[in-house]
Amino acid sequence: MTQRRRLAGAALAAALAVAGPLHASAGPDTPKEKTMESAKRRVPTVKPLLHQGVRYEVLRRAREQGFAQSGGVLAAVEVASGKTLWTRQLYETSFDANEERDVQEVYVESLALDAKTGSLVATDERKRRWRVQLADGKVEPLPPAARRP
Repeated sequence: MTQRRRLAGAALAAALAVAGPLHASAGPDTPKEKTMESAKRRVPTVKPLLHQGVRYEVLRRAREQGFAQSGGVLAAVEVASGKTLWTRQLYETSFDANEERDVQEVYVESLALDAKTGSLVATDERKRRWRVQLADGKVEPLPPAARRP
């Protein structure tokens, strides 16, 4: 069987599976239609960190708030007043105009407090790391984390 026939057969089988039987009628005995999983990738969920009355968090939808990209932006928010103390873009993402922008975004996937240095350590999906000073949001790149044996 040729590659073309295999692909055509797989496409037909998938179409029939989605369409279901032609004679089926909707009713109480008919199984519920399965929902399709979104083809878009999920943005990592990162819990905000609270430290001395300030919430440090990943800024969601940063592009809608004037940044050049959606991923890689942090904010420090005073909990009592809700006032944003600073926002910082950790890194710049280069986008290929021939690809969908949302699949090229790189997001922060973890935040950790480093009490010794008074800073946050942010790690993105590519395992790159940055140190962000709590007081002023100054950003500096860090070397990759040592691999565990």
